[in-house]
Amino acid sequence: MFRLSIAVISSLVTLSTAISLPFEARPRTLPLVDASSKDASFNFSNSNVNSKPGADIYIASLTAGGAAFEVQLDTGSSDLWLDTTNSKPSGTQDTGLATGIKYGDGTVAQGSILIANVTFGNFSVPQAFISAPGTNATSNGDTGLLGVGPTGISSVATTLNATAFNGATLLGNASIPIFAANPTEPNYITFQLSRSQSTGISSGGTFTIGELNSTLSGISNAPQLDVVSPNRWIVFMDGIIVNGKNITGNSQFNMTGQGPTQTLANLDTGTGLAQIPKVYADAIYSGIPGVQFVPSLGGYGVPCDTKIDLSFVFGGVAYPVHPIDTVQAMAGPDGTIICFSGFLVSPAGDNFQDFLLGDSFLRSVYSLYDYGSFISGTTPPFIQLLSTTDASASDSEFAALSAQRNASIAGTVPSTGGGGGSGGGGGSGNGAGSGTGGKSGASRSTMLSTAIHSAIVFGVVMALN
Repeated sequence: MFRLSIAVISSLVTLSTAISLPFEARPRTLPLVDASSKDASFNFSNSNVNSKPGADIYIASLTAGGAAFEVQLDTGSSDLWLDTTNSKPSGTQDTGLATGIKYGDGTVAQGSILIANVTFGNFSVPQAFISAPGTNATSNGDTGLLGVGPTGISSVATTLNATAFNGATLLGNASIPIFAANPTEPNYITFQLSRSQSTGISSGGTFTIGELNSTLSGISNAPQLDVVSPNRWIVFMDGIIVNGKNITGNSQFNMTGQGPTQTLANLDTGTGLAQIPKVYADAIYSGIPGVQFVPSLGGYGVPCDTKIDLSFVFGGVAYPVHPIDTVQAMAGPDGTIICFSGFLVSPAGDNFQDFLLGDSFLRSVYSLYDYGSFISGTTPPFIQLLSTTDASASDSEFAALSAQRNASIAGTVPSTGGGGGSGGGGGSGNGAGSGTGGKSGASRSTMLSTAIHSAIVFGVVMALN
């Protein structure tokens, strides 16, 4: 068994307890498919894939066995996998077992389960991961994925269960990795998705471990939303407010503790837009003059100048969504700009949640995910949210941001601030947009396939003509 020595534990405890590490947005090359110390903070960035909606990912850096990798950060999954084609970790231990993860868009990350010393920020710990050389689930420079969701959907943990190897996830491992180094401190992570001042879309952000962004410390006073799923970041949601009108209820679930008007919402950084029940999508979009529902898209074609006042309500608190995120834009035929709903309709028979809220919602809040009993102890895991969107200010700046976004797509002005949206979903405009793939065992979206992209273009054009 590969154990963390007392010496290594001691070195972890003595590391600096405040690290800041960026994440970035990076464009992905879209394959042709048929479907679709303990405290640490990390800057990251985001990018769009080939100016297609639903093709943005958030990436941070780590090393495994001394080799550097750029990994997507995803709250909707739990495993670490790496494309080891061109970057070979050294000093690895082969467990002799293999596993894989298949995504809804047809891509797969699979291979041997290896153990290597993984360094993330200031932390360096032995960690099991999937070595997936040649995987088609990476593109344009990203070379892996770090799932930071609950451990219950970990393929590695399941495969290594009852073996001599520790298959716990990088953040969810109670015996060796990051949280174990400082057991008296809170076991939480936070995400802040920064927004470009020119186009209103994401331009990167900050990911923290066990540490709050000092300028957003008010999140500690926000309501604690109990996580009600054993393997996903799902909480009860009170409803939405659309142009001053409250919409509640219509959940397909009846869970213990769920109020009669509450629904289940999964907060997932690996989904670029969102999927919501049709009754809610209709409440948001159907009353807009000139809109048409596009079945092939699972959403509405809408006029690009549509401004919607939308808030999501959790724990009795309304969290406004920036209106630039309620309408997505993309290039259409002959240089035209096509716009569609940033909140798509959930597929029939979704067995996990009513709402899958990705970056079209998460860009408007600072989010905290506390692992609680997912890792140790009896305190239930919970989520806290702090609004980072001023409803009045965002309303007044919408027209300018929308015009800048459309100009960026049309190529009439230089694009600034990167693409919007994460991990296979897109954010508003600048080529950002929808994508809700999902993989077995986790509600995560990776990318929008070329086929779906074409369907959106055709469907929206036909609906609006």
